[in-house]
Amino acid sequence: MTESDKKGEFSDSMKKFIQRVYPEYSPELVEPHLVCIKRFEERFFWLDEIYDNRERYNLHWALHEAGDIFKSLMDESGTNIINSIQKHYTQEERKRLNELTSNMDRVAREKESAIARRTEYFNTISNLVTLVDIIISVVLIVIISEISHVGNAIFDPVILVLIFTGIVAFLKVTLDRFIIIPWVTGLGWKKYLSEVEATRQILVDVEAVNVVVIAAIKEERAPEVTYKLIERGTREISLI
Repeated sequence: MTESDKKGEFSDSMKKFIQRVYPEYSPELVEPHLVCIKRFEERFFWLDEIYDNRERYNLHWALHEAGDIFKSLMDESGTNIINSIQKHYTQEERKRLNELTSNMDRVAREKESAIARRTEYFNTISNLVTLVDIIISVVLIVIISEISHVGNAIFDPVILVLIFTGIVAFLKVTLDRFIIIPWVTGLGWKKYLSEVEATRQILVDVEAVNVVVIAAIKEERAPEVTYKLIERGTREISLI
């Protein structure tokens, strides 16, 4: 899928969130924030491009690249709402709102941390598979060495070494190329794609809540109204 095909996907998802969670607000509240949203879309398009061209990239690098981008976007997300709060309400009200937004940020970061842990689990599995690969090589050598003892009585030692080396190399290459590497790579890229999509959804929801809360603040809604908007959004994010 090209960048033009994905254009507006992030903002469309935000609008759907607003329609579902905040039906009393217009999804068009997203429009004034399109410049900021575009930056999110561009970063996720880059992650999608890595997946679409995964044969060109190292899997472990891709997972770390995605993790760095997730952290950067999480740091950027929510800054506008904090700035808006500073311009409205009393000091006590701002304190309460900051507590609620911090709680929402905590919930979102817990989700993001869970994604990072799952990625680390894959890295651990990948390392274990590498260890298994080494063990398989040793087992092959031991087995063929035992067989070679029988072959000493039949073949010339030089011929036996060549046969021994050829069998080990053939079995090792066959296992790696057709079984181990494809399995690990397929599992890894599947993990990469699922984590990108999960993080995209978290950020869509967080940004949608931010848009609605900022609108309420600018409209100078009663603090109790804003409190409830943040709490409602936090509950939705926690359900992801």
